[in-house]
Amino acid sequence: MRQWSGPPAQHLVAAVGGFVLIAAVSTLAFGTLTPIWFSNAIAVVALLVHPPRTWPWFLVPMVAGDAACLHFFGHGPALLLAGVDLLEILLAALVIRATGGIRFPVFEGAQVARVVVTALLVPVVSASCAAWALQATVGVPFATGWRAWYSATALGLLIVTPFLLCWLDPGLRAQLYARATSRRAAVLAAGVLLVGWLAQTDLHEALFLLAFPVLFVLTWFHGLAGATLGMSAIGIALLWATPQGHGGIAHMLAGETLLVQIEAAQVFLAALLLSSLPLAVLRLQQAQLEERLRRAGEARTEFLAAMSHEIRTPMTGVLGIVDLLATEPLTPRQQRYVEALRSSGRHLLSVINDILDFTRIETGRLELEEVDFPLGDVLERVRSLAHPLAVERGLALQVEEDHRPEQLLRGDPLRLRQVLLNLVSNAIKFTDQGSVSVAVTRSAQEDGRQRVAFEVRDTGVGIPPEKIEGLFGAFTQADRSISRRYGGSGLGLAISKRLVEAMGGEIGVESAPRQGSVFRFAVPLKAGDARGLRTQRQDPVQPLAVQRILVAEDVEINREILRAVLDRAGHRLTFATTGAEALEAVQREPFDVVLMDVQMPVMDGVEATRRIRRLPPPVGQVPIIGLTANVMAREREQYLGAGMDDCLPKPIDWDQLHGALARIAGAAPAPDPVMDTAAVEAVLLDEHTLAMLRRMANDEELAELLRVGMQGYEDACAQIEQEGASADTVARQAHKLKGSAGTLGLAAISALAIRLEESALEGPPQRELIVQLRAAVAATRAELERRGLLPAVRAPNP
Repeated sequence: MRQWSGPPAQHLVAAVGGFVLIAAVSTLAFGTLTPIWFSNAIAVVALLVHPPRTWPWFLVPMVAGDAACLHFFGHGPALLLAGVDLLEILLAALVIRATGGIRFPVFEGAQVARVVVTALLVPVVSASCAAWALQATVGVPFATGWRAWYSATALGLLIVTPFLLCWLDPGLRAQLYARATSRRAAVLAAGVLLVGWLAQTDLHEALFLLAFPVLFVLTWFHGLAGATLGMSAIGIALLWATPQGHGGIAHMLAGETLLVQIEAAQVFLAALLLSSLPLAVLRLQQAQLEERLRRAGEARTEFLAAMSHEIRTPMTGVLGIVDLLATEPLTPRQQRYVEALRSSGRHLLSVINDILDFTRIETGRLELEEVDFPLGDVLERVRSLAHPLAVERGLALQVEEDHRPEQLLRGDPLRLRQVLLNLVSNAIKFTDQGSVSVAVTRSAQEDGRQRVAFEVRDTGVGIPPEKIEGLFGAFTQADRSISRRYGGSGLGLAISKRLVEAMGGEIGVESAPRQGSVFRFAVPLKAGDARGLRTQRQDPVQPLAVQRILVAEDVEINREILRAVLDRAGHRLTFATTGAEALEAVQREPFDVVLMDVQMPVMDGVEATRRIRRLPPPVGQVPIIGLTANVMAREREQYLGAGMDDCLPKPIDWDQLHGALARIAGAAPAPDPVMDTAAVEAVLLDEHTLAMLRRMANDEELAELLRVGMQGYEDACAQIEQEGASADTVARQAHKLKGSAGTLGLAAISALAIRLEESALEGPPQRELIVQLRAAVAATRAELERRGLLPAVRAPNP
């Protein structure tokens, strides 16, 4: 069977049918010299969107239908005039095709200009041929015939060609269908009825000009549908009302012939169309650009997530080995090498974290928490993290807060701490000598919230005035030479500014070269609820009981690091290299916890978790901690949604891992209020934290930190034990020592201080807690002296 080689049948029927129908209506209404001739435009569009080999399939039936209409309803030489139409159709299609053809969208670039020029010039030739034929056969004056033919065909090409080409644009049609709703359809219908009424009303001769702004609004909000339906309503109303003497055109041109009135109506339609359809295309391009930008943002986020994973995975091995190496007996030179490796690795991770944070903020993926927290905890954490940096550079670090009773605030303490730590770290980095101070003030606002203002002051290099304006921009640093000296990605201040603004606050800076800098920011925070504080605290990490742990990890070096760290803590380990092996292992033997790498071959950790959760209890209830180098928030939510109990980022922070294992094991680190001194002594020290401190500081520095800390705890106990000490005094002193004690690994002191502070905030402090705190301080000093970590206090000579 011979295959059909013509155009699609539905295209052929639609084009030929539309051509013949409009030709018949126009000729029947006006005769041979019709003032309206839209048929040729339909034929031109059909040729432009189909290859030349298919053109005869369109042209032969169109010319035959054209000749039939002219023969039955016209008064001139039908075949000759149909041939002139054929000439005009072919010439217009060939000119547009030769000058670049048609691409979608039609109104992009110079395409619409080529269509307009062709519509105005080609009818000059066809009108001349038609005028000669009419003059020779029926005696119509040449000028009359030329003018009538030219205006009818030129205006037809101007109106119909762009109109049909826009509707053939798949992008415009897709936009129309995607945005269609019943509400939009109702508003669109009302607008179409309005412009139709304006076009034919007799209330005022110029009222129909209001169709311009109404059509603009329809196009702006409804795109191609608004422009098309609005234009159709205006066109039908005008061409129906004008011959009957109604509407704005008929009233304004009341003394002119019907031919002139119809031509004016078509000029009006052409002006409307050429001003509305480009707007529809512009709106489409705007929507497409927004979609491309959205997808680009998602692609950037996905790229950064993938990059993070690819960098974090080997960094897990590097930093893990460095941490293990630091615990070995090393020469001073080797110790310096190890510290340099650790410092460089952590700096690389900080840059990665900055980039990821900035991307979350820029793509709107950052979500702020709303939890109750004591402001003092935030300040103490910043102080404990920044203090080693300040000591290393020989700087004094002071953190000052108003000495009012601790009041809980509600907000995002993690992001607040991040901003403050960014500013303090910057101040330390750019200060060679002197000090860095942090001051905090609180004031009530009219809406019942508190305005918490922070000031970070340093005596560093300062910032030139001309550099301050752009200081909070992304990847911006005040001086490239300073950047090379001090390092940094240039993202810290940009992230801080965006975080502060996300919390509803403002941030600024005052500085001058060689006179230091003062960074200030303030955020409004709600008052917190003391009843929820207990459930939000993170208890200090305690030594764990031996656990049976399944480690599902496909990278050998990561398995070795986890083996070394967890073996040292006495845990019993089993290893799996794929999710499928992990699934088999949990069914084969019981485990207390599963450390599940997210990305593994054969079956990833997410799918393995889902399948484990479908197993019957108790196997399906085994606690699962995810380990992943993907740190984007939505990925973490996905992992937790699959059934993981917790999810830790790589490289692994050993404090976080031990803390997660403690929570999974149900460790109760806070001492019971009625525990005796022997029980306190059993959990005096957090060995892991002390080990970390030994790696960060030498013996003399650690001994000095412990000496200053213990002296402060003993002074605090003396104030607490004073006769008549108020609950506010007890709470304030307990708050001061709880954070630093936990940072130094003095677990019993920190745990009892937490209990004592909570007791004082809720009412009169429990006397037994004060007694136990004093006993814990004494026992901790004795234990530190016994281990040689703290010089023994000599009794004064009699």
